Amino acid sequence: MHYSRAILIAGFSLGLAGCVQSNQGVMSSRSTPAFQSSSSVTSDEMRMAEQTAALNRMTQDIIRKSTGKGAAIGAIAGCGLVILSASNAKNCVAGALTGGAIGAVAGHASGKKQAEKRIELVSPSALVRSLAKADDSMDIVTRDLPNLLAQQDAELATLNHQMASGQITEKQFSKRFEVIKANRAQLAEALSLSATQANVAHRNLQNAKAQGQTGLDWHLSATQSLAREATSARSAISLL
Repeated sequence: MHYSRAILIAGFSLGLAGCVQSNQGVMSSRSTPAFQSSSSVTSDEMRMAEQTAALNRMTQDIIRKSTGKGAAIGAIAGCGLVILSASNAKNCVAGALTGGAIGAVAGHASGKKQAEKRIELVSPSALVRSLAKADDSMDIVTRDLPNLLAQQDAELATLNHQMASGQITEKQFSKRFEVIKANRAQLAEALSLSATQANVAHRNLQNAKAQGQTGLDWHLSATQSLAREATSARSAISLL
């Protein structure tokens, strides 16, 4: 009885592990660059890889939160309590504000104010939280990346000298060289992806603003700044 249960548990565990491997296998390498684990990887290199991977996840989250819901509830004269699609919301509001349903000038002003509040394709408050987290991660990358790159350059120079003088073999040099090379390529890819995703989020917000949503100026500036900083950090990395 106990033996049969142990077999079932072992079989379930193996099946679950296979599912996890299968799911991981279909994930795009562009979404979250995989970290190249090695006994030669330094703690600083690992921390930076983790930080840039986290930045990727945060910019992905910003894209999700900056993507218009496709619909907004609008209790607006002329439209009624209806679902406004992102494509027709602006026209519906314009018609409601300029049509006879509003009535007097005072009613027109009141209806316009209500319309501005009702059309919300994205959540500014949710975006603020995600942008703040992304900014914190970006600040760490901006602060620590130059030191890491300098350390790697100095180490490679020392290793090259040691190899030339016969203190280490070419194989020993190559092992560490390849680890640094892979680390830099990974960081460059992660930062390029973060910049791209921040730009996508910026365009999403521009679209929401064009559809009539207000109060997005800070968010537009923040996503643009995030993309610029990620691009700048990427440009500092010299691939080997």
